[in-house]
Amino acid sequence: HKEEIYRKASIFLADINQENTFNEQYKTNLLKIRNLILVKFLRDSMVTPHDSEHFGFYEENDTSKIIPLRESSLYLKDLLGLKTMDEQSRIKFLESDTDHLQFTDKWFIDNIIPYLQD
Repeated sequence: HKEEIYRKASIFLADINQENTFNEQYKTNLLKIRNLILVKFLRDSMVTPHDSEHFGFYEENDTSKIIPLRESSLYLKDLLGLKTMDEQSRIKFLESDTDHLQFTDKWFIDNIIPYLQD
C-alpha cells in the first residue's frame, strides 16, 4: 500500500506527522503557534492527493476514497495537537486554484498576511 511505502521511505513528513513514533515535543511546539494555515493547491502537480495538503489521505487500500483530517486517527488521537487547534479555530483551511506554491503575491497578501498580523 502506498501509505506504508510513504511511512517507511519518508525522511521528514512521516516523522513530523507522528506516523511512525510519537514525539511529545512536536505537539508541544505546534501548539505554540497562533494559526496553522493549510493551503490546498487545486491544480497541484506535485502532491497527491491534493487533500493531503489539508491532512487528508487515501483510505487504506482504496485510493478512490479520501479520509478527511477530522476523521483521521492523527486528528482523533490529537497526536500533533490538530484537534486542539481546530477546536480553538486556529487552523485555517485555504485553497488556491493554482499549481503547487504558484499563488500570486496578491493572493498571498490577501489570504495569508491577515493571519500573520496581530
